[in-house]
Amino acid sequence: MTKEEAVSCLKNHHYKLTPQREILIDIFLQVDGYIPVKDVYERVKEIFPQISLDTVYRNLQLLCDINILNSTSIGNNTLYEMKKSIHSHTLQCVKCGNSFELQICPLDYCVNNLDDFKILDHKLEIYGICKKCQSNN
Repeated sequence: MTKEEAVSCLKNHHYKLTPQREILIDIFLQVDGYIPVKDVYERVKEIFPQISLDTVYRNLQLLCDINILNSTSIGNNTLYEMKKSIHSHTLQCVKCGNSFELQICPLDYCVNNLDDFKILDHKLEIYGICKKCQSNN
C-alpha cells in the first residue's frame, strides 16, 4: 500500500489524516514485515514525545479496522505491518519475531473447491522457529 492509498482509505472512511496517523503510516512504509507495538511506540515518541501508548494503540486499531494495517499476535505481543497490495502469507518466528513471506498461498487448493461460498479475504498465520534461531540452540 502506498501513502496515497492509505490517505485515500482514511478519507473514504471519513477519518482525518492527523499528524499521529501520518507518522504511523510513514513508519510502516519504511518497514518490511511485522513490527511490535513497542517499536512503533518508540519511533512515534521520537517525533511526539508527549504521545501516550493508548493513543498509539487506538490509531493502530483504527488503521487495522479500515484495512491499512494487518495485525498478528505472538504470545502476548501484537505486531503490525502495512497491508500489502498483493495477497501474501507469512511465517512468524516465535523466538526472534521475524516474519518470512511465503511465495505461495497454501489455501489455493481449498479455495478452488468451494462452490457455495465466496471468500472476500483470509489470513493464515503459521508460527514456528526460524532457521537462525534453531541454529542458536
